[in-house]
Amino acid sequence: AVAVVRTGRRHAWRILAVSIVVSAVTVAAELAADRLLDRTDLATALFGSLSTSTVSLLGAVFLSGFLCRLVSDTEHGDTEHGDTEHGDTEHGAHVTRIRDVLRSLPWGSLVLADLLTTVIIVVGLVALVIPGLAAITLLAVVGPVIEIEHRHAAAGLRRSAHLVRPHFWRVVAFATLPLLLSNGIVAILPDPSGTSDVVTTLIVRSIGEGILDSVVGLLLVELCYRLIAADQAAARLAARPPGRQ
Repeated sequence: AVAVVRTGRRHAWRILAVSIVVSAVTVAAELAADRLLDRTDLATALFGSLSTSTVSLLGAVFLSGFLCRLVSDTEHGDTEHGDTEHGDTEHGAHVTRIRDVLRSLPWGSLVLADLLTTVIIVVGLVALVIPGLAAITLLAVVGPVIEIEHRHAAAGLRRSAHLVRPHFWRVVAFATLPLLLSNGIVAILPDPSGTSDVVTTLIVRSIGEGILDSVVGLLLVELCYRLIAADQAAARLAARPPGRQ
């Protein structure tokens, strides 16, 4: 939590600018689909739902990737993705450039992992609710672990469950509960009651969702790094010969 606050304070304006723009694009797509498309026509309604879902998914993947690179460069000294050209640094860390994130993100693996995670969680929630909540927890760090450890989608799902299982309740506290709280707050953000409310709704929801998404995203990335470190420490301890301290 301290590391998240430190990163947030150090890069507050960059984080908010990116997260609010991403949220604004997503919210604008949703409002446009609701206001402009004929929902009584099945084909049109399906097209609108698929379009808004695609925009939302790509925006979430990009924001997660951006935050992951930012935390990597700022807190963990990972300069693999940093841009050192012309000596660009900020507070001792390499500047995370948006174009670099767009170009180098493993889009296919992240999108597929997000879709698989959604299907697993929905099936779990429909089944008995509790399995869905367990799935939310076990798969909480799928995106960051794919980005940090360069894994494919299925391997990312398995790795996330492996990392979370020994620290399940801690992940519930720092990932599942913030995710559920964020979704609950987003659900009560205003929807436009008329044409004149569209701009106000767009501004309020973009800022609100942008702040929530950035906070939760930073938590998940930092949590993923801590889980990886704990897993590596456990592996080193298990590899020591018996009797060695």
